[in-house]
Amino acid sequence: HNRCKKRHQRGKGIKLIGIKSLECNFNPVKKTYNPHFHIIVPGKEIADLLVKEWLEQWRPKNKSTYRYKFTSPKAQKISKVTNLEHSLIETIKYGSKIFTEPDLKKKSKQSIPPMIYAYALDNILMAMKGKRIFDRFGFNLPPQPTKKHTSKLIENYESWLFPNDANDWINTKTGESLTGYMQPIKLSFLLNECINIQDY
Repeated sequence: HNRCKKRHQRGKGIKLIGIKSLECNFNPVKKTYNPHFHIIVPGKEIADLLVKEWLEQWRPKNKSTYRYKFTSPKAQKISKVTNLEHSLIETIKYGSKIFTEPDLKKKSKQSIPPMIYAYALDNILMAMKGKRIFDRFGFNLPPQPTKKHTSKLIENYESWLFPNDANDWINTKTGESLTGYMQPIKLSFLLNECINIQDY
């Protein structure tokens, strides 16, 4: 990004503009992690340039001196945004999936429920700690008017707790639930039977 920014400042390249998010998945078959970026840019020219620069940065020409494994051109996907809202949601919704499909190549045909790989998820979250997983580049948002905040002391309030064995907030005085939420059987099964705590 910095190389392209300097080229643009010298009048020798296009300006990179976009939003990006960092995601990492765990492959339970190969026991590997797959950190990757999702990036939305205004057009194909910027997308092509980003892929070109990415491959040049992570695929040094001299094999004997490279520090990292090669990045494959096949792993880079450029697709046109046809539904901006959907693409934005897909880009910013998470840094890692909680549930992992047991067979990543047979998602539609598999009958085995997904698994929660607790150690792998913890490894991902620890690696991302302190990192900005969602960011913009090449532009600044216009300044927003500051809202005046007022505070008020509340004297009449209710106390609610979320016990470990409950599915909802419980009123500490009356015992009533806040939303009346009933956990689906499938989710209960996943949370009780599909958590893998093996270290990877």
